Amino acid sequence: MEPTIYVAKIVYSTSVDGVGLRNSLYVSGCPLHCEGCHNQAFWDIQSGTKHTVQDVFQQLNADDFNISILGGEPLLQYESIVELCKLIKKHYPQKTIWLWSGYTIEYIKEHFSLILQYINVLIDGRYIQELADPNLKWRGSSNQRIIHLNKE
Repeated sequence: MEPTIYVAKIVYSTSVDGVGLRNSLYVSGCPLHCEGCHNQAFWDIQSGTKHTVQDVFQQLNADDFNISILGGEPLLQYESIVELCKLIKKHYPQKTIWLWSGYTIEYIKEHFSLILQYINVLIDGRYIQELADPNLKWRGSSNQRIIHLNKE
């Protein structure tokens, strides 16, 4: 059976989810339920529509823009997200992939380590409403880190 991804939405040619113009995949489903979350509508995985990984790959790569993966919590659909990132790097090695996760890099290294070889930048950590700062670039709260993993 072909792997699938529950997609909340895809935003094309956006400049708010990382450096430069990017195509952003927002996945549905999140077990973390951070207080004050900006994307609460995506918490239920069924809030998204089910697509094959191949279909999402084709939609995200309809142009030359780099890729951002957000949620929801992308690692809830770990196997499919890894497969998607593998496809992107195989066919478009020059593209950068940014991924947002509510988990810390330490936790990801222990439980989801394979994804780290395919993404260029990880924004890690839960959104914490008390640490929210609207002036932060690419993150919602000051505890979240921008971690450069692979060359851009």
